[in-house]
Amino acid sequence: NRLLEINSLNILLLLLAVVFFLESSFVFLPLPGDGLVLFVGGLVGLGAIDFYTAVALLSFSASIGTLIAYLQGRWLEGTQFMDKVETVLPDKSVHKAKRLLNRFGFLSLFVSRFIPFVRVLTPMFMGIAKLSLTRTIMISLTSSIVWVVTLLYAGKSIMRHPYLSQHQEQLTKYFLLMSLALMTLAFISL
Repeated sequence: NRLLEINSLNILLLLLAVVFFLESSFVFLPLPGDGLVLFVGGLVGLGAIDFYTAVALLSFSASIGTLIAYLQGRWLEGTQFMDKVETVLPDKSVHKAKRLLNRFGFLSLFVSRFIPFVRVLTPMFMGIAKLSLTRTIMISLTSSIVWVVTLLYAGKSIMRHPYLSQHQEQLTKYFLLMSLALMTLAFISL
């Protein structure tokens, strides 16, 4: 029975990695990446998932997603699709991403990892601007690791909080149900 639980948690972690990849890759998939990393941090805090495995898998999938977004920018530059993308996004997302890129250059990729929607637009605009692919990959990997570690520690700390530790079972059930619902919505929208 314990082996089944461990296998289920590893499958859950793999599914979440797929969600992070999709969230980092495609502008039209508004997925809850930040909340899901916090959720995994909670599972790390409960001892259900290994911290280093979570960091490696989630950082890698988010970085690969950023690379795909960059390549989309290169491929879709000047197409009607890019015009349609702007109409689907929340107000001022494109403006924020462009402003970050113009003001901070490659640092904007690092900062944008922490801003939903903008985290996909920034590498896409870097691809459109044909900025260095190598630097984009290096900064993407670094920012992904910092983003994942920060949110994992936050989720872990939340689950280990003395008040919340009394309600761990209910919180775990809530997070699992919420995560399952969000992933289901993501795959339906895909």
